Amino acid sequence: MNPIRLSDLAFTLEAVIDDAFGQKAVWVIAETSDIKNYPDRGYCFLTLVERDTSGTSAGRETLAKLDACIWRRNYHTINDFESATGVAFARNIQLLLLVSVGFSPVYGLRLEILKIDPSYTLGNLERERQAVLDALVKNHPDLVWLEAGQYITANQLLPRPAVMQRIALIAAPGSDGWRDFRHELAQNPFGYDFGVDEYLTQVQGKGAEKAICDQLERIRTSNIDYDSVVIVRGGGSQLDFGSFDTYLMGQTVAGFGIPILAGIGHERNVSITDLLCHESVKTPTKAAAFLIEHNRQFEESCLLLRERLALVAREALQTSREQLDAETERLRFVMHNFFRDCHTDLTEKAVTIRHLDPSNVLRRGYALVLRNGHILTKSTGIQSGETLQIQMNDGSINVVSKQSSVLSEH
Repeated sequence: MNPIRLSDLAFTLEAVIDDAFGQKAVWVIAETSDIKNYPDRGYCFLTLVERDTSGTSAGRETLAKLDACIWRRNYHTINDFESATGVAFARNIQLLLLVSVGFSPVYGLRLEILKIDPSYTLGNLERERQAVLDALVKNHPDLVWLEAGQYITANQLLPRPAVMQRIALIAAPGSDGWRDFRHELAQNPFGYDFGVDEYLTQVQGKGAEKAICDQLERIRTSNIDYDSVVIVRGGGSQLDFGSFDTYLMGQTVAGFGIPILAGIGHERNVSITDLLCHESVKTPTKAAAFLIEHNRQFEESCLLLRERLALVAREALQTSREQLDAETERLRFVMHNFFRDCHTDLTEKAVTIRHLDPSNVLRRGYALVLRNGHILTKSTGIQSGETLQIQMNDGSINVVSKQSSVLSEH
Protein backbone atom coordinates (compact mmCIF):
# COMPACT_ATOMS: atom_id res chain seq x y z
CA MET A 1 0.00 0.00 0.00
CA ASN A 2 1.28 3.41 -0.98
CA PRO A 3 -0.88 6.02 0.83
CA ILE A 4 -0.98 9.60 -0.44
CA ARG A 5 -1.58 12.85 1.36
CA LEU A 6 -5.15 14.19 1.49
CA SER A 7 -4.00 17.42 -0.09
CA ASP A 8 -2.50 15.47 -2.98
CA LEU A 9 -5.86 13.78 -3.50
CA ALA A 10 -7.64 17.10 -3.28
CA PHE A 11 -5.26 18.76 -5.72
CA THR A 12 -5.66 15.82 -8.09
CA LEU A 13 -9.47 16.14 -7.94
CA GLU A 14 -9.17 19.87 -8.51
CA ALA A 15 -7.00 19.30 -11.56
CA VAL A 16 -9.33 16.64 -12.96
CA ILE A 17 -12.41 18.83 -12.52
CA ASP A 18 -10.63 21.87 -13.94
CA ASP A 19 -9.53 19.77 -16.88
CA ALA A 20 -13.06 18.43 -17.42
CA PHE A 21 -14.93 21.71 -17.01
CA GLY A 22 -12.40 24.51 -16.90
CA GLN A 23 -14.21 27.77 -17.59
CA LYS A 24 -17.17 26.00 -19.16
CA ALA A 25 -20.63 26.62 -17.76
CA VAL A 26 -23.37 24.01 -18.03
CA TRP A 27 -27.15 24.14 -17.73
CA VAL A 28 -28.58 21.85 -15.05
CA ILE A 29 -32.10 21.14 -13.81
CA ALA A 30 -32.31 20.85 -10.04
CA GLU A 31 -34.53 21.49 -7.05
CA THR A 32 -33.52 24.01 -4.39
CA SER A 33 -33.03 23.05 -0.75
CA ASP A 34 -31.39 24.35 2.45
CA ILE A 35 -31.17 27.95 1.27
CA LYS A 36 -29.11 30.38 3.33
CA ASN A 37 -29.60 33.78 1.74
CA TYR A 38 -27.67 36.89 2.82
CA PRO A 39 -29.07 39.77 0.73
CA ASP A 40 -27.29 42.44 2.80
CA ARG A 41 -23.96 40.76 2.01
CA GLY A 42 -24.85 39.84 -1.54
CA TYR A 43 -24.39 36.09 -1.55
CA CYS A 44 -26.40 32.91 -1.07
CA PHE A 45 -25.58 29.29 -0.17
CA LEU A 46 -27.94 26.44 -1.02
CA THR A 47 -28.13 22.76 -1.89
CA LEU A 48 -29.26 21.52 -5.30
CA VAL A 49 -31.13 18.23 -5.31
CA GLU A 50 -32.44 15.78 -7.88
CA ARG A 51 -35.13 13.36 -6.74
CA ASP A 52 -36.70 10.33 -8.36
CA THR A 53 -39.96 11.60 -9.88
CA SER A 54 -41.42 8.12 -10.21
CA GLY A 55 -41.98 7.80 -6.45
CA THR A 56 -44.57 9.49 -4.26
CA SER A 57 -44.02 13.09 -3.19
CA ALA A 58 -43.54 11.94 0.40
CA GLY A 59 -40.90 9.34 -0.25
CA ARG A 60 -39.02 10.19 -3.44
CA GLU A 61 -35.46 8.92 -3.48
CA THR A 62 -32.66 11.48 -3.71
CA LEU A 63 -30.59 10.79 -6.79
CA ALA A 64 -28.05 13.60 -6.44
CA LYS A 65 -27.18 16.43 -4.06
CA LEU A 66 -24.54 19.13 -4.52
CA ASP A 67 -23.73 22.35 -2.71
CA ALA A 68 -24.06 25.56 -4.68
CA CYS A 69 -23.57 29.27 -4.18
CA ILE A 70 -24.37 32.61 -5.75
CA TRP A 71 -21.64 35.22 -5.29
CA ARG A 72 -22.06 38.97 -5.26
CA ARG A 73 -21.22 39.43 -8.95
CA ASN A 74 -24.21 37.25 -9.92
CA TYR A 75 -26.47 37.93 -6.94
CA HIS A 76 -28.72 40.09 -9.16
CA THR A 77 -29.89 36.90 -10.88
CA ILE A 78 -32.12 36.20 -7.85
CA ASN A 79 -33.92 39.53 -8.21
CA ASP A 80 -34.08 39.09 -11.99
CA PHE A 81 -35.71 35.69 -11.53
CA GLU A 82 -38.26 36.91 -8.98
CA SER A 83 -39.15 39.96 -11.11
CA ALA A 84 -39.61 37.86 -14.24
CA THR A 85 -41.67 35.06 -12.67
CA GLY A 86 -43.26 36.54 -9.56
CA VAL A 87 -41.95 33.44 -7.76
CA ALA A 88 -39.86 33.85 -4.63
CA PHE A 89 -36.43 32.25 -4.69
CA ALA A 90 -37.13 29.62 -2.04
CA ARG A 91 -36.74 25.94 -1.28
CA ASN A 92 -38.42 23.12 -3.22
CA ILE A 93 -38.51 24.96 -6.56
CA GLN A 94 -37.29 23.18 -9.65
CA LEU A 95 -35.04 25.50 -11.66
CA LEU A 96 -32.99 25.56 -14.82
CA LEU A 97 -29.58 26.92 -13.78
CA LEU A 98 -26.43 27.92 -15.59
CA VAL A 99 -23.58 26.80 -13.31
CA SER A 100 -19.84 26.56 -13.30
CA VAL A 101 -18.21 23.58 -11.60
CA GLY A 102 -15.44 24.27 -9.11
CA PHE A 103 -13.47 22.26 -6.60
CA SER A 104 -11.59 23.65 -3.61
CA PRO A 105 -9.18 21.47 -1.64
CA VAL A 106 -10.60 23.11 1.49
CA TYR A 107 -14.31 23.52 0.72
CA GLY A 108 -14.77 20.63 -1.69
CA LEU A 109 -16.99 20.48 -4.78
CA ARG A 110 -19.30 23.40 -5.23
CA LEU A 111 -21.41 24.76 -8.10
CA GLU A 112 -21.50 28.49 -8.70
CA ILE A 113 -24.87 29.64 -10.07
CA LEU A 114 -24.36 32.15 -12.84
CA LYS A 115 -27.90 32.52 -14.16
CA ILE A 116 -31.46 31.27 -13.58
CA ASP A 117 -33.75 30.75 -16.57
CA PRO A 118 -37.19 32.16 -15.62
CA SER A 119 -38.95 30.72 -18.68
CA TYR A 120 -38.36 27.18 -17.44
CA THR A 121 -40.01 27.91 -14.10
CA LEU A 122 -42.93 29.68 -15.72
CA GLY A 123 -43.36 26.75 -18.09
CA ASN A 124 -43.42 24.31 -15.18
CA LEU A 125 -45.98 26.38 -13.30
CA GLU A 126 -48.15 26.61 -16.40
CA ARG A 127 -47.90 22.86 -17.08
CA GLU A 128 -48.87 22.06 -13.49
CA ARG A 129 -51.77 24.48 -13.62
CA GLN A 130 -52.99 23.11 -16.96
CA ALA A 131 -52.89 19.58 -15.58
CA VAL A 132 -55.15 20.67 -12.71
CA LEU A 133 -57.59 22.37 -15.09
CA ASP A 134 -57.70 19.33 -17.37
CA ALA A 135 -58.43 17.09 -14.39
CA LEU A 136 -61.25 19.38 -13.21
CA VAL A 137 -62.87 19.41 -16.64
CA LYS A 138 -62.60 15.65 -16.88
CA ASN A 139 -63.76 14.78 -13.35
CA HIS A 140 -66.36 17.52 -12.82
CA PRO A 141 -67.92 18.39 -16.20
CA ASP A 142 -71.03 19.70 -14.43
CA LEU A 143 -68.92 22.31 -12.60
CA VAL A 144 -66.18 23.20 -15.10
CA TRP A 145 -66.21 22.99 -18.89
CA LEU A 146 -64.56 24.54 -21.90
CA GLU A 147 -66.58 26.71 -24.25
CA ALA A 148 -64.92 28.48 -27.20
CA GLY A 149 -61.56 28.13 -25.49
CA GLN A 150 -62.80 29.68 -22.23
CA TYR A 151 -63.36 27.92 -18.92
CA ILE A 152 -66.99 28.22 -17.81
CA THR A 153 -68.07 27.29 -14.29
CA ALA A 154 -71.30 26.93 -12.37
CA ASN A 155 -70.17 29.75 -10.08
CA GLN A 156 -69.71 32.11 -13.01
CA LEU A 157 -73.25 31.44 -14.22
CA LEU A 158 -74.87 32.31 -10.89
CA PRO A 159 -77.14 35.38 -11.19
CA ARG A 160 -75.46 38.44 -9.71
CA PRO A 161 -77.67 40.29 -7.20
CA ALA A 162 -78.70 43.77 -8.31
CA VAL A 163 -77.16 45.07 -5.08
CA MET A 164 -74.24 43.36 -3.33
CA GLN A 165 -74.57 44.42 0.28
CA ARG A 166 -74.32 41.33 2.49
CA ILE A 167 -70.72 40.12 2.11
CA ALA A 168 -68.81 37.12 3.51
CA LEU A 169 -65.12 38.05 3.69
CA ILE A 170 -62.31 35.48 3.72
CA ALA A 171 -59.00 37.09 4.65
CA ALA A 172 -56.04 36.74 6.96
CA PRO A 173 -56.67 38.50 10.30
CA GLY A 174 -54.94 41.86 10.51
CA SER A 175 -53.42 41.49 7.03
CA ASP A 176 -52.90 44.31 4.56
CA GLY A 177 -55.48 42.73 2.28
CA TRP A 178 -58.11 42.67 5.03
CA ARG A 179 -57.29 46.25 6.02
CA ASP A 180 -57.31 47.61 2.46
CA PHE A 181 -60.62 45.96 1.63
CA ARG A 182 -62.42 47.19 4.78
CA HIS A 183 -61.00 50.71 4.42
CA GLU A 184 -62.06 51.02 0.77
CA LEU A 185 -65.62 49.86 1.58
CA ALA A 186 -65.94 52.15 4.59
CA GLN A 187 -64.64 55.21 2.72
CA ASN A 188 -66.78 54.81 -0.38
CA PRO A 189 -67.84 58.27 -1.62
CA PHE A 190 -71.50 57.33 -2.07
CA GLY A 191 -72.16 56.41 1.55
CA TYR A 192 -73.21 52.84 0.76
CA ASP A 193 -73.62 50.61 3.78
CA PHE A 194 -72.19 47.08 3.55
CA GLY A 195 -72.76 44.25 5.98
CA VAL A 196 -69.51 42.27 6.15
CA ASP A 197 -69.19 39.00 8.08
CA GLU A 198 -65.56 38.02 8.50
CA TYR A 199 -64.32 34.45 8.09
CA LEU A 200 -60.69 35.02 9.03
CA THR A 201 -58.04 32.42 8.28
CA GLN A 202 -54.63 32.02 6.69
CA VAL A 203 -54.74 32.54 2.94
CA GLN A 204 -51.18 31.70 1.94
CA GLY A 205 -48.49 29.24 2.82
CA LYS A 206 -48.76 25.61 3.86
CA GLY A 207 -52.30 24.59 4.81
CA ALA A 208 -53.92 27.70 3.32
CA GLU A 209 -55.80 25.71 0.67
CA LYS A 210 -57.67 23.61 3.24
CA ALA A 211 -58.19 26.58 5.56
CA ILE A 212 -59.88 28.59 2.82
CA CYS A 213 -62.06 25.66 1.74
CA ASP A 214 -63.07 25.08 5.38
CA GLN A 215 -64.23 28.69 5.61
CA LEU A 216 -66.19 28.34 2.39
CA GLU A 217 -67.91 25.32 3.91
CA ARG A 218 -68.75 27.37 7.02
CA ILE A 219 -70.29 30.01 4.78
CA ARG A 220 -72.26 27.40 2.84
CA THR A 221 -73.76 25.88 5.99
CA SER A 222 -74.44 29.23 7.71
CA ASN A 223 -77.85 29.56 6.00
CA ILE A 224 -77.16 33.28 5.57
CA ASP A 225 -78.21 34.75 2.23
CA TYR A 226 -74.93 36.36 1.29
CA ASP A 227 -74.84 38.38 -1.92
CA SER A 228 -71.19 37.53 -2.49
CA VAL A 229 -68.14 35.83 -0.97
CA VAL A 230 -64.96 37.90 -1.24
CA ILE A 231 -61.53 36.29 -0.92
CA VAL A 232 -58.69 38.76 -0.49
CA ARG A 233 -54.98 38.39 0.02
CA GLY A 234 -52.49 41.19 0.28
CA GLY A 235 -48.79 41.08 -0.55
CA GLY A 236 -46.58 38.01 -0.60
CA SER A 237 -44.72 36.07 -3.24
CA GLN A 238 -46.01 34.04 -6.16
CA LEU A 239 -44.95 30.92 -4.30
CA ASP A 240 -47.36 31.81 -1.47
CA PHE A 241 -49.97 32.23 -4.17
CA GLY A 242 -49.85 28.49 -4.91
CA SER A 243 -52.78 27.66 -2.61
CA PHE A 244 -55.07 29.25 -5.21
CA ASP A 245 -53.80 26.96 -7.97
CA THR A 246 -54.81 23.61 -6.49
CA TYR A 247 -57.35 20.99 -7.53
CA LEU A 248 -59.32 21.25 -4.27
CA MET A 249 -59.53 25.03 -4.48
CA GLY A 250 -60.61 24.94 -8.12
CA GLN A 251 -63.32 22.34 -7.46
CA THR A 252 -64.65 24.20 -4.41
CA VAL A 253 -64.76 27.60 -6.10
CA ALA A 254 -66.26 26.34 -9.39
CA GLY A 255 -69.19 24.65 -7.67
CA PHE A 256 -69.83 27.14 -4.86
CA GLY A 257 -73.44 28.31 -4.61
CA ILE A 258 -72.73 32.00 -3.94
CA PRO A 259 -70.89 34.29 -6.39
CA ILE A 260 -67.20 34.45 -5.40
CA LEU A 261 -65.16 37.61 -5.96
CA ALA A 262 -61.38 37.11 -5.81
CA GLY A 263 -58.98 39.94 -5.09
CA ILE A 264 -55.88 38.02 -4.15
CA GLY A 265 -53.17 40.54 -4.78
CA HIS A 266 -51.28 39.53 -7.89
CA GLU A 267 -50.32 41.50 -10.97
CA ARG A 268 -48.75 38.91 -13.26
CA ASN A 269 -50.28 35.43 -13.49
CA VAL A 270 -53.91 34.39 -13.39
CA SER A 271 -54.58 31.60 -10.92
CA ILE A 272 -57.03 28.72 -11.21
CA THR A 273 -59.18 30.46 -8.61
CA ASP A 274 -59.23 33.60 -10.77
CA LEU A 275 -60.23 31.58 -13.83
CA LEU A 276 -63.06 29.69 -12.16
CA CYS A 277 -64.62 32.19 -9.75
CA HIS A 278 -67.56 34.47 -10.54
CA GLU A 279 -65.39 37.59 -10.86
CA SER A 280 -61.68 38.28 -10.44
CA VAL A 281 -59.84 41.55 -9.81
CA LYS A 282 -56.20 42.23 -9.05
CA THR A 283 -56.16 43.47 -5.45
CA PRO A 284 -58.30 43.69 -2.29
CA THR A 285 -58.75 47.41 -2.90
CA LYS A 286 -60.08 46.70 -6.38
CA ALA A 287 -62.39 44.03 -4.97
CA ALA A 288 -63.99 46.65 -2.72
CA ALA A 289 -64.10 49.11 -5.63
CA PHE A 290 -65.84 46.48 -7.75
CA LEU A 291 -68.63 46.10 -5.16
CA ILE A 292 -69.01 49.87 -4.83
CA GLU A 293 -69.15 50.34 -8.60
CA HIS A 294 -71.62 47.46 -8.97
CA ASN A 295 -73.99 49.09 -6.47
CA ARG A 296 -73.37 52.50 -8.05
CA GLN A 297 -74.53 51.14 -11.39
CA PHE A 298 -77.76 49.95 -9.75
CA GLU A 299 -78.29 53.37 -8.17
CA GLU A 300 -77.60 55.12 -11.47
CA SER A 301 -80.08 52.84 -13.23
CA CYS A 302 -82.67 53.75 -10.58
CA LEU A 303 -81.91 57.46 -11.00
CA LEU A 304 -82.19 57.07 -14.76
CA LEU A 305 -85.53 55.31 -14.36
CA ARG A 306 -86.68 58.11 -12.06
CA GLU A 307 -85.72 60.70 -14.68
CA ARG A 308 -87.43 58.68 -17.39
CA LEU A 309 -90.55 58.34 -15.21
CA ALA A 310 -90.57 62.09 -14.53
CA LEU A 311 -90.15 62.79 -18.25
CA VAL A 312 -92.90 60.35 -19.20
CA ALA A 313 -95.18 61.85 -16.51
CA ARG A 314 -94.48 65.39 -17.75
CA GLU A 315 -95.13 64.36 -21.33
CA ALA A 316 -98.33 62.53 -20.32
CA LEU A 317 -99.55 65.57 -18.35
CA GLN A 318 -98.72 67.87 -21.23
CA THR A 319 -100.51 65.61 -23.69
CA SER A 320 -103.51 65.34 -21.36
CA ARG A 321 -103.54 69.11 -20.87
CA GLU A 322 -103.49 69.67 -24.62
CA GLN A 323 -106.25 67.10 -25.08
CA LEU A 324 -108.28 68.74 -22.29
CA ASP A 325 -107.82 72.18 -23.87
CA ALA A 326 -108.91 70.81 -27.24
CA GLU A 327 -111.92 69.05 -25.72
CA THR A 328 -112.80 72.20 -23.76
CA GLU A 329 -112.66 74.28 -26.92
CA ARG A 330 -114.72 71.69 -28.75
CA LEU A 331 -117.29 71.64 -25.91
CA ARG A 332 -117.40 75.43 -25.91
CA PHE A 333 -118.07 75.43 -29.65
CA VAL A 334 -120.72 72.71 -29.39
CA MET A 335 -122.44 74.44 -26.45
CA HIS A 336 -122.36 77.75 -28.26
CA ASN A 337 -124.07 76.21 -31.27
CA PHE A 338 -126.49 74.32 -29.02
CA PHE A 339 -127.56 77.42 -27.11
CA ARG A 340 -127.76 79.40 -30.34
CA ASP A 341 -130.06 76.77 -31.84
CA CYS A 342 -132.09 76.62 -28.64
CA HIS A 343 -132.44 80.40 -28.66
CA THR A 344 -133.58 80.34 -32.27
CA ASP A 345 -136.06 77.56 -31.50
CA LEU A 346 -137.38 79.39 -28.46
CA THR A 347 -137.73 82.58 -30.47
CA GLU A 348 -139.73 80.75 -33.11
CA LYS A 349 -141.88 79.08 -30.45
CA ALA A 350 -142.46 82.44 -28.75
CA VAL A 351 -143.70 83.89 -32.03
CA THR A 352 -145.97 80.90 -32.51
CA ILE A 353 -147.25 81.19 -28.94
CA ARG A 354 -147.94 84.89 -29.44
CA HIS A 355 -149.87 84.07 -32.58
CA LEU A 356 -151.89 81.44 -30.70
CA ASP A 357 -152.57 83.70 -27.71
CA PRO A 358 -156.46 83.80 -27.35
CA SER A 359 -156.38 87.59 -27.10
CA ASN A 360 -154.59 87.79 -30.44
CA VAL A 361 -156.96 85.22 -31.91
CA LEU A 362 -160.00 87.24 -30.72
CA ARG A 363 -158.41 90.38 -32.13
CA ARG A 364 -158.41 88.71 -35.51
CA GLY A 365 -162.25 88.31 -35.37
CA TYR A 366 -162.61 84.97 -33.71
CA ALA A 367 -164.86 84.43 -30.64
CA LEU A 368 -165.05 81.95 -27.79
CA VAL A 369 -168.22 80.16 -26.70
CA LEU A 370 -168.30 79.46 -22.98
CA ARG A 371 -170.69 77.67 -20.69
CA ASN A 372 -170.32 78.37 -17.04
CA GLY A 373 -166.80 79.65 -17.71
CA HIS A 374 -165.76 76.60 -19.71
CA ILE A 375 -164.90 76.88 -23.38
CA LEU A 376 -167.08 74.85 -25.70
CA THR A 377 -165.50 73.31 -28.75
CA LYS A 378 -168.49 71.29 -29.95
CA SER A 379 -172.18 72.02 -30.38
CA THR A 380 -173.08 68.59 -29.14
CA GLY A 381 -174.60 68.76 -25.67
CA ILE A 382 -175.92 72.31 -25.90
CA GLN A 383 -179.51 72.35 -24.63
CA SER A 384 -182.23 74.56 -26.05
CA GLY A 385 -182.78 77.58 -23.84
CA GLU A 386 -179.38 77.24 -22.28
CA THR A 387 -177.51 80.51 -21.60
CA LEU A 388 -174.04 80.71 -23.17
CA GLN A 389 -171.40 83.42 -23.16
CA ILE A 390 -169.77 84.67 -26.31
CA GLN A 391 -166.31 86.11 -25.64
CA MET A 392 -165.05 88.57 -28.26
CA ASN A 393 -162.08 90.90 -28.42
CA ASP A 394 -163.78 93.89 -26.77
CA GLY A 395 -166.09 92.04 -24.34
CA SER A 396 -168.57 89.24 -23.92
CA ILE A 397 -172.34 88.77 -24.41
CA ASN A 398 -174.83 86.21 -23.10
CA VAL A 399 -177.01 84.33 -25.51
CA VAL A 400 -179.76 81.73 -25.16
CA SER A 401 -179.52 78.69 -27.36
CA LYS A 402 -182.55 77.47 -29.34
CA GLN A 403 -182.49 74.38 -31.38
CA SER A 404 -178.79 74.72 -31.88
CA SER A 405 -179.16 78.44 -32.76
CA VAL A 406 -178.97 81.66 -30.75
CA LEU A 407 -182.46 83.17 -30.08
CA SER A 408 -181.90 86.24 -27.96
CA GLU A 409 -179.32 88.50 -26.49
CA HIS A 410 -179.37 89.85 -23.00
